[in-house]
Amino acid sequence: MNFRQSLKAVSLLALAMIAAGSLGCGILHGPQPPPEKKFDPSTQYSAPAVAEASAFRPADNIVVRLDMATGREEHIKMVDEEGNIELPFVGKVKIVGLTVNQAQDAIRKVYVPRYYSYLTVTVVLQTPRMVYLSGEMRGQGGAVPYREDMTVYRVIMSSGGFSEFAKRREVVLTRNGKQTIVDCVKIERNPELDIPLLPGDTIMIPKSAF
Repeated sequence: MNFRQSLKAVSLLALAMIAAGSLGCGILHGPQPPPEKKFDPSTQYSAPAVAEASAFRPADNIVVRLDMATGREEHIKMVDEEGNIELPFVGKVKIVGLTVNQAQDAIRKVYVPRYYSYLTVTVVLQTPRMVYLSGEMRGQGGAVPYREDMTVYRVIMSSGGFSEFAKRREVVLTRNGKQTIVDCVKIERNPELDIPLLPGDTIMIPKSAF
């Protein structure tokens, strides 16, 4: 065998060893697992969604504070059936369907610059927003004052927790007429899957057949 033939044989042997090593690695480690499914951020707390759900409604009680250069005025008002409140000098101002920030802007616009060159408006909702619980739970359920850190699992546990007959994998969350089935067993294992609540949400815990 001459030098060229020897070099060719060595090259072929090296290629064969590389191929065998690559194949061996594939067999040794097996196929790579699929990437872990990340938590869907759409279920996380949403400040705009909370603000929209907290918009003013007829019969809401509110406090309107007007801070001007000469001092402060504070007015306690109730939203009437037409969605208005009545304020000094300007009369009725429609705020139904508005968020707190939108209502503050609307009130400021009717006063500035016609009556005041400087004015800060603060609107405080005094009528609490609620979420509602029913079904197989140890507590009484009913209406619970809404807080911005509320989630499905947290509000159930803070209200006494599940009864022994609760169907934890099929808790029903109703929001704006749409129902969502919530698996609270999965949430116990992975709290990131818990669903933030909005004002007016209803949670119903069904009874297990067993």
